[in-house]
Amino acid sequence: MRGLTPALEFTKYIVTSFAIYGCFFMVERIRPVESDQPRSHLWFNLRWFVLYSLIVFGFQAIGISILVPTIRDSLGGSLIDLQAPHNSWSVLLLSLLYLFLVDFFYYWFHRLQHTSSFLWEQHKLHHSELSLNVTSTRRVHWLEEPLVLIFLGLPLGILIQFNGLPLGVLSLIEILWLQFIHMNLRLHLGTASRIITGPQYHRIHHSFKVEHLDKNFSAFFPLWDIFFGTYYHPQKNEFPATGLNNKEDYNNIFVAFFLPFKGWISSKHKHTRISKTKGGLVRKE
Repeated sequence: MRGLTPALEFTKYIVTSFAIYGCFFMVERIRPVESDQPRSHLWFNLRWFVLYSLIVFGFQAIGISILVPTIRDSLGGSLIDLQAPHNSWSVLLLSLLYLFLVDFFYYWFHRLQHTSSFLWEQHKLHHSELSLNVTSTRRVHWLEEPLVLIFLGLPLGILIQFNGLPLGVLSLIEILWLQFIHMNLRLHLGTASRIITGPQYHRIHHSFKVEHLDKNFSAFFPLWDIFFGTYYHPQKNEFPATGLNNKEDYNNIFVAFFLPFKGWISSKHKHTRISKTKGGLVRKE
């Protein structure tokens, strides 16, 4: 909001985010997959979210306000400009196009996080979640924000330019949808799981079962998983446990903060997230 100091704006953001978390958490209570999730897991996620947000505010400010516009202008502007007058149908179609493009770039970024040992070291904090719920949405390492800027912000900023209301609405949809798919909610979408993602669809992605490894990367539309061969269709009562195969949760602020660095500098470090064994593929640390 114009006129607010950075500190007040950050406080407003945290309070609003916690209020939204609270609403989703109440919905989770209706039909949870896991009704006895430890409160300590929830408490860690909330504390980590505050620290994460404090760090990434700077990345976002630099990326959105300076880096993306500078590169976009140097290339002559975006290919599609939603600031120009459009009728309601055009805005709707272009907004859907935007979300499809977001998901396309997110799909490949997300998939690379699983296939690159370097990127996996910063992504495994998110996958160490033993109690998947709405607060798991931002259980990601702070180094992910500059990566998101590179893999999503820059290409999207070059392709489509949004300002004002369209950008605000689409950003809100993205935030709420990411929280929705992380919910601890026993919701089976049936055949609709081939059209739109949901909590069960994404829970499969967080599973450490052999048949679920490296499946369902998309955030919004399973189309990309189907097209690129990583789709797994959830069965009606298929709500697997989540986390890493070694059950390590890294629920310590200090450990989580330096987690990728520990992996990168370790003399024994190698890509062991997926290793072949007689029993199949096993998700490891």
